[in-house]
Amino acid sequence: MKNVTTVFNKSMKMSDLIDADCNLLLLLLRLNIPLGFGDKSVETVCQQNGFDVNCFLFLANFQSSKSIINVEEEFGKLRVEPFLYYLRSSHDYFLKDRLPNIRRKLQLVFAPEEKDLSDVIMNFFDNYVKEVYDHMTYEDEVVFPYIYSLLKRTNNNGYNIGIFEERHNNIENEVEELKRILMKYLPGMKNQRLITNILLELFTTQEELGVHTFIEDNLVVPRIREIEKEQLK
Repeated sequence: MKNVTTVFNKSMKMSDLIDADCNLLLLLLRLNIPLGFGDKSVETVCQQNGFDVNCFLFLANFQSSKSIINVEEEFGKLRVEPFLYYLRSSHDYFLKDRLPNIRRKLQLVFAPEEKDLSDVIMNFFDNYVKEVYDHMTYEDEVVFPYIYSLLKRTNNNGYNIGIFEERHNNIENEVEELKRILMKYLPGMKNQRLITNILLELFTTQEELGVHTFIEDNLVVPRIREIEKEQLK
């Protein structure tokens, strides 16, 4: 259960932070911060793993639905690079772990005589994964290298963040559609526990992608737009 009253800070134990919201285990996973941190503080664990503690606390509080007053203003005080690392690591997590895991479970749902229904749902899911792959690969190979070059003042390729905004699409909608299909249109499924497990994973995925998209669209992109303006002066 989430502890909605505790705002995380750098001096608290990392283990207490996870106790307050176990979903933050996924944040540690994406940031490649291993378990086994004993009674070490959040600050010490972040330092030992080379991740900015203030950026970590921003992500932890934000993902745990803590009240961050003036989110954009607080984000503006932080370095961009750790958030780019978080976004790239999240891409790796979604493409290599989360989505393949959901697919493996979906394949176990259908009986042999339900091949037609299985084909429809698996094709829908595979098309969605392809869309997510294209979306995230473009960011990894084009957008993030551009941002790094902008931060280093070495950019000269004519790209700008507006190009990214024009082609940026919402990758959460299809998750909603798949949830709807599984909840409403799968009659007589024998493995109700597995379906429930898949649905819970889809709900979590949609929530995670929502946070991911907000950080990209509402925090990183406006910040990069401001940096572009500054460098044009």
